Amino acid sequence: MNSFLLVVFDGLRPDMVRPDTTPNLVRFAALGTSFSRARSVFPSETRVCSASIATGCLPRRHGLVANRIAHPLDRRRSVDTGHMRLLQALEQETGAPLLAAPTLARLLAGAGRDFCLFSSGTTGQTFVLNPEAAALGQVTLSAHGAEFCSPAGAKLLARLGAIPAAPADRAVWLADAWRTHVLPAPPAASILWLCEPDTSGHYDGLGSPGQHAALRAADAAFGRLLDDWQAGPQRDRLVIAVASDHGHATITGKHATAPLLAGSPAEGATLMAGSSCGLALPDPTPERIAAIAEWLVRQDWAGSVFAADGIDMPDGVLPRSVLLADHARAAPVLFTLRASDARAPGGLPGVTLYDGGLEIGGGTHGGLLAAEMRTVLMLAGGAVREAAVSEVPAGLCDIVPTVLALLGLPGAPAMDGRVLEEALRADADFPAPAAETWEAAAPGYRQRVARTRLGRHLYIDAGQRD
Repeated sequence: MNSFLLVVFDGLRPDMVRPDTTPNLVRFAALGTSFSRARSVFPSETRVCSASIATGCLPRRHGLVANRIAHPLDRRRSVDTGHMRLLQALEQETGAPLLAAPTLARLLAGAGRDFCLFSSGTTGQTFVLNPEAAALGQVTLSAHGAEFCSPAGAKLLARLGAIPAAPADRAVWLADAWRTHVLPAPPAASILWLCEPDTSGHYDGLGSPGQHAALRAADAAFGRLLDDWQAGPQRDRLVIAVASDHGHATITGKHATAPLLAGSPAEGATLMAGSSCGLALPDPTPERIAAIAEWLVRQDWAGSVFAADGIDMPDGVLPRSVLLADHARAAPVLFTLRASDARAPGGLPGVTLYDGGLEIGGGTHGGLLAAEMRTVLMLAGGAVREAAVSEVPAGLCDIVPTVLALLGLPGAPAMDGRVLEEALRADADFPAPAAETWEAAAPGYRQRVARTRLGRHLYIDAGQRD
């Protein structure tokens, strides 16, 4: 019986996968199929991406629409989804599950198959991947300690010794723990989520010596897992995918949005800030939504601007549905900060303004730049085609449907993602990818969003203001 492992290198840009930085990922790519047109979802934020990976659905379906969301019962409050306790409280207060679509873990449990999760991401991010781990009796092992593990995960953690303090060391420790304790007899599916190179990118900068050191260490740990997989009894039974959830852009300017709302149509709105931002309203009338969006397109610091569908859309503004994130939890006005594909001082393309606690020169994500939307996706093992490169559009939502297909389980047709058939057979047939461009303009302002349609499946490629 087959089993599946997804290894996520959080925040890994495809242009960082090189022989000098990630020799083991390069080696892995040669063993299977790589996807050159892999994409994130919007907003390109970790918890949103985690939910899409876990459910095979877009944000408009699973409902986790930002790293910070307005509270559904009081939109004057916001919830930081990075904290497990806050997410548990949100479920209790609303009487509804965090995710509106079933997770891979839930589907496997229903089929009598097991699942485990090892994560060095935030406690909220780990919870998003399997909110029901305790109820389902599954292993969730968080590198933040036993109180953030499921009971089964805490029991395993007690056998592993002290957790390292540094994020890069935690990622290595976690990968070695999965290799040692799970690889010999893996469950039907596992997720191994490594917080690097995301954490080092945020605080040391993209392409910095600190980030390269963290990435090399994580790659080396993956290399040890790869060696044991290739040499052991799981070689023909375990399929491994490697992915990143989003890319990164470099912060080249800090921007404080909140003070500018005073005296504007957005005064009194709840701001969820970052690289992409949302404005929630206690009384979101169409007239006020339109007035806020119209005001934003006149601001030099604003990038792309979107408003809830169904209003009289002002010039320059695009409907929120273009982003595939039009859910009841989404803010009625969404916008990115000014960004471009220009090269940062460190040499990598993609620069942006940022509203938050990170510093100039650090990495961030959440917006629509190609540098943020392009991701890593590779698949190897079992019947996966070797040394192949697919140019068919692919994305985060495609991972779980592919897992279900490999395990012979139902559920994939109900998801937004598709089975990555081109990795399994050379004669896989697809409709021709169709490019879609959404544009809107106002005096002194123009924005566009590029998407690709593959049959019923949609992928966001990039978007920005001119």
